Amino acid sequence: MKSKVFVLVCALLLIFSITSISAAGQKAADEKPLIGFISNSTADFWNYAAAAVESLEEELGVKVDFLMPPTGTPEEQTRFIESLVARGAAGIAISAADPANMTPYLKQIVQDGIPVVTHDSDAPDSGRLAYVGLSNYASGRMAGGLIRELLPTGGKFVIFVGHLDAQNAVERRQGIIDELNGEPYQDTYPGFMTSDGSNIKLGDRGQWTLIRTMIDHGDASRAKANAEDAILRYPDMDLMFGMWSANGPAILSALGDANMLGKMKVIGWSQEEDLLQGIQDGHAYATMGSDPFNYAVEAISILAKVAKGEDPGIPASKFVEVPAIIIKQSNVDEVWDNYRLQLNEGTKYLKERGLK
Repeated sequence: MKSKVFVLVCALLLIFSITSISAAGQKAADEKPLIGFISNSTADFWNYAAAAVESLEEELGVKVDFLMPPTGTPEEQTRFIESLVARGAAGIAISAADPANMTPYLKQIVQDGIPVVTHDSDAPDSGRLAYVGLSNYASGRMAGGLIRELLPTGGKFVIFVGHLDAQNAVERRQGIIDELNGEPYQDTYPGFMTSDGSNIKLGDRGQWTLIRTMIDHGDASRAKANAEDAILRYPDMDLMFGMWSANGPAILSALGDANMLGKMKVIGWSQEEDLLQGIQDGHAYATMGSDPFNYAVEAISILAKVAKGEDPGIPASKFVEVPAIIIKQSNVDEVWDNYRLQLNEGTKYLKERGLK
């Protein structure tokens, strides 16, 4: 009798062991590397990046946590990073809202063994593996060329932006200034920034005037208020330049309220639908189209490969370029169809996760 009980106990232990091993194996299979993708705001610009996530998770065998700081502050981004670290993230992709102040913290994260990739806005001294995005300085030079096209003999303009201390804003603005000043061309940021101020004279004869750079801290309502303020305060303004994604639509909305659509020259940045519509309707001249969808593809792919011990193929420059495109009335229809598909997919993804 005792021997039968012994055999039964052994059989049960064997079944339990097999079940436990099987469950452990399944758990290990389910534990995909966690990668954090952090934006610098909740602007629709980032919906395009979100459109890439689901297919990347399946294709690369990773779990992506897509995080959007409600007011775009470094403190919010830092809290996201802390949460990712606590959950054992295998890598973090971030658009640094304030590179100078975030660099020491990001550097510590890297030293602690968590790979970091920056995208859209760089933190070049953080020890990050790579920066993914367009060359903001080279794109700024292109934008300066658009200003010259619109104001060939000179004129006055205002720049609108979320944060002037974000690296992408620094480089874009400097590219505009250097292009109008006729500086020898280069495609990389020269490493300095023209100080913020009022009525900055540009060009060999001072024919262009940067009246002011107006900052909204990533707040859409503030972006429109700044545009309304500029319309009232600077009646001699010739051009309104929206340098972040929310600024172009805010400018057009303010001009519409003031019954000034088509009466003020407008250049934007990014591919917000209201801005593309404005270009199609002739109310805006052009926009600098970014490609946040491929920012996500490149940044997450790099971190997924690193997590799996594979060579991510990062160039020696540590710059993975996703070029900008100038969108005007002549090509807006062609590019808009593709943007619509990405925007719809990204918005659906974010809404399903309660992020929009």
